[in-house]
Amino acid sequence: MKLRTLLLVILMGHIFFSCSSAKIYFVRHGEKSLTVKVDPPLSAEGEQRALDLKNLLEKKKIKRIYSTNTLRTISTAKPLATFLSIPIGQYAQDTMPKFLYSLLESGENALVVGHSNTVLKMVQELELVPSKKEIPDNEYDNLYVVYLKSKNGGGGYLLRLKELKFGKPSLSK
Repeated sequence: MKLRTLLLVILMGHIFFSCSSAKIYFVRHGEKSLTVKVDPPLSAEGEQRALDLKNLLEKKKIKRIYSTNTLRTISTAKPLATFLSIPIGQYAQDTMPKFLYSLLESGENALVVGHSNTVLKMVQELELVPSKKEIPDNEYDNLYVVYLKSKNGGGGYLLRLKELKFGKPSLSK
């Protein structure tokens, strides 16, 4: 009986240490200026939200940061990128599946800043089901954390979604 218990403990330890895990944080850009119509910058509230995001994630061992090629998404990612000395990589919606696969393959913690119409699509592309069907125009405080556990030998990934809020609560309509 003791030998069986010992073998079980060794096997469980091997399984635990042979699997890697990472977290991918998906967030919409901070509040944008309503006075500029083409590629608007962040408003003062959006700049504060970007700092709140940096403060929340600065100790989460982020190794990669990605944004679309818009001023508001880049500005949302910039405080954390500057703090961690990580360049902001860019992704495009038309290459989303390939981009998401590269995130999974990296096995590293990452931040992805997107838009109200892309954040949930990315989470759903990973075959996860967020509680919302869409992010309202006036909602900026959602943070979607995808926990990634890669399986050695069998291939594939085990993914789990956690939905959080951060910064000042967004106003409801």
